[in-house]
Amino acid sequence: MLVYSSVMSYIAPDGNELQEMQKGDEAIVLDNDNPIDPVTGLSRREKDYVQQSWQHVRQDLKAAGLGFFHAFFHAHPEYKEKFKKFTDIPADKLIENRSFQVHAMSVMNAVTMVVDTLDDVPKLVNELKNLGASHGRHNIQVSHFRNLAVVLVAFLESALGPELFQEDVKQSWIKALDLVVTVVATGLPQRSPSATESTAN
Repeated sequence: MLVYSSVMSYIAPDGNELQEMQKGDEAIVLDNDNPIDPVTGLSRREKDYVQQSWQHVRQDLKAAGLGFFHAFFHAHPEYKEKFKKFTDIPADKLIENRSFQVHAMSVMNAVTMVVDTLDDVPKLVNELKNLGASHGRHNIQVSHFRNLAVVLVAFLESALGPELFQEDVKQSWIKALDLVVTVVATGLPQRSPSATESTAN
């Protein structure tokens, strides 16, 4: 279980506003070349692993989105009922469905936002809280985000292969996505203790 107390303290108790970071905060140094972000808990190297591996994915986000969402519904077919626009579309026809394509792309854009703002904590937290709030209106729960994160890691591992998605890269993604789920949970109507469970199997 990974609990990001620094991130949680960065979010106001009412869940609506960010607290101002303490002045003078500096990165905790793991070693001279790999400082750890005191808020996210991610090291410079872990951020680099996430950002560099995503560069390969973003070369064709449409294909990645379709492949990922197909894998997601294969792993969790029960979630398909939450998408009214393509609930009744057979699994083998989903890729041809416009609504499915649009939603798959929106998920890829959301992941890209996370990757691109790992060094901008205020923006990252705000965007993730808004993401939680918008999905909470559709009765999406923390467990859904956690399961999505698990499938995303498995998809990246399969799509990029062992050379590009080595164990250090995988663990960096797991840690980053644990952070994402933790913050998204603060934007949902009701937080669940399961929000802090690891995305690792």
